[in-house]
Amino acid sequence: MEASSELYTCRRFRRCREKLPLADLLRDESGQLFCKPGMCPNGKNQNTTDLINLQVEIRKLRGEIKTQSTERERLLTHVESLQERLAVALDIKAIETPAAIERFSNIDRNEAVPVLLCTDWHCGAVVKPETVNDLNSYDVDTFHSRTVALFRNALKVITMLRSTSSIDKMVVFLGGDLIDNWLHPEQIQLQELSPTQQIIECEKAIVRGIDYLLANGGFSKILVPCCYGNHGRTTIKMQADNAHATSYEWLMYQSLRRHYSGNSQVEFIISNGNTLYLDVLGKKLRFMHGDAIKYAGGVGGITVPLTKYIYRQDVGIRADHTFLGHFHTLTHGSSWTVNGSLIGPTAYGLKLGFPPERPQQGLEVIDSKRGFTISAPILTD
Repeated sequence: MEASSELYTCRRFRRCREKLPLADLLRDESGQLFCKPGMCPNGKNQNTTDLINLQVEIRKLRGEIKTQSTERERLLTHVESLQERLAVALDIKAIETPAAIERFSNIDRNEAVPVLLCTDWHCGAVVKPETVNDLNSYDVDTFHSRTVALFRNALKVITMLRSTSSIDKMVVFLGGDLIDNWLHPEQIQLQELSPTQQIIECEKAIVRGIDYLLANGGFSKILVPCCYGNHGRTTIKMQADNAHATSYEWLMYQSLRRHYSGNSQVEFIISNGNTLYLDVLGKKLRFMHGDAIKYAGGVGGITVPLTKYIYRQDVGIRADHTFLGHFHTLTHGSSWTVNGSLIGPTAYGLKLGFPPERPQQGLEVIDSKRGFTISAPILTD
């Protein structure tokens, strides 16, 4: 049969499928053959408009098919995600129950010794609220109320520590500047007590605190290392060779030692020099007031000059930890502790630009196996 006489199936309608010669058919953009207008044997394609409508319908159907395909892919992706989540959930469910943590036993408890820092009390100083933007107020009555709070709160912390440690001994560091003295004209003008009267009030506060620890602390031994400060001096300027002999505080320490001479639970270790050393639980502790270190206003604060000072001191006698006061800012380093103050913010400190710090003292804990463990502020307000 010749090519011109070949017949082809019309794809316009599903039910039609008539066989027509190629001359009576049109090919659309997808390659399908359709009968020309007026050529449909069944009379279903009489004009061009019908053809256009059919082509529009075809495009619409193709769009629907594409949309359904996209939705199918989305649903398959969602199903895949759900299957992954289910697999994870099944894995979690399959984890074996671990062994329970055993309850802590108080039978084997390490020995620990708390070190309470008592420095920079400045007994006798007067701070008027209006001079420090109402940040503080201080006089002799406030001094006594804060020392009472200091020893009470220190024992509260120690009581908590006893839940995990065995504490039988304690160190109470009397580190100087416990009195304010008459070093500047405004001190003479404002203070209600003379330096000797300040010593008497300070001594009473210390005795009351130690007696409280003896009566309620359950300690077999309280070690009291003592260092004099720069405020307790009787000279115009600090001296080196005989600084202890010219210090009201050194005299007070001697009086306190005589007061407890008949009590074997209390032992005073009084320094005649700038630095005092004490061995506690295998650690060598260095105590000093801190006025030998020059702050110099560095951006790093006391950290850099203190580190340099300790390095030089360690050349002679190496210490595991250094305790000091003087700077009125409670700061804990890896091998040193700078104590806060009992007096709190003062007009002098604010004038020099020092940040105001609440009245507080420091407490460090030495563990027989772990070394230095806990550093805690003891609040006094």
